[in-house]
Amino acid sequence: MVFGYMIVRALLPMVHVISRLPTPVGKAFAAVLNAGTRPFDAVNYWGSRAAALVYNKHRMGRKLDKTIAAITRRLERESTRSLTRAMPFPDRWDPFFAPTMTLNNVYAYPTLHFDFQARQLSLNQPIR
Repeated sequence: MVFGYMIVRALLPMVHVISRLPTPVGKAFAAVLNAGTRPFDAVNYWGSRAAALVYNKHRMGRKLDKTIAAITRRLERESTRSLTRAMPFPDRWDPFFAPTMTLNNVYAYPTLHFDFQARQLSLNQPIR
């Protein structure tokens, strides 16, 4: 969950910039990222493993608190219009990445991802 929120914090400026570029530029960017799915998967796997060594349960809690506070401050500054800004996304990278995502979708991403994983770990709730 911590890493999902950390990813969002990194994605927010990117969405603000790329959503202002011509659509073909955003599509090309997403296509390049999609083409790099295999290396991304390796980096994602090994990066998560390495980060787990750095972020023990004490550091992880502090990092989550700081990250959510930063995202909340940023969200409070967003306008309704800015939340509708959209850009093409590398939809092969994650099941919750759509071909096009709004800034609002990006803010919601870590919670959707966490809820899905929580259902996977639960014996009582079906996975959708």
